[in-house]
Amino acid sequence: MKHSTTLSMGTTVAGNPYLIQAAEYITPGLPYFAAIGIDDEDRHIRERVQTACETVGYAWPECRTTLLLLPTNQPKRPGLCALATAVCIMATAGTIGIPDLENTVILGDVEADGTIPPIGEDVDLTALIEHAREQGIQRVILPAADLAQAGRPDGVEIIGVENLNDLKR
Repeated sequence: MKHSTTLSMGTTVAGNPYLIQAAEYITPGLPYFAAIGIDDEDRHIRERVQTACETVGYAWPECRTTLLLLPTNQPKRPGLCALATAVCIMATAGTIGIPDLENTVILGDVEADGTIPPIGEDVDLTALIEHAREQGIQRVILPAADLAQAGRPDGVEIIGVENLNDLKR
């Protein structure tokens, strides 16, 4: 079995930020991609993430791939955590060139072609980054288009990316 984890963030119904852990497991079995911890209407994230990973040259495992988004009882916004799921899956194969993923929050969505669109204007990036810093996070990866909105918080390295290829080794 192969395994990796990444971090992202979500917001509660009241708008309070919280950390999301994406855990990915590759195990023997028939090819299937299961995503646990996201609402049924957000299940399309599976196809988009798989297509994006394959588009940038990642060879999708020909076995069972299980993605777990924790905590399972909190709402997830694909626009905030889809990029973290793609990075988590690619990290299992060692194709991600980001060290120390356990101290990195990854925010954003991913398009089927591997591009990373801006996060919606209704998201308070400053609050998310401040919460990550309070949790001991040292690095935040987010869409390059949102770098200006993110500012320059003390103690947190901010990295902007435009495409999944920007994260590959």
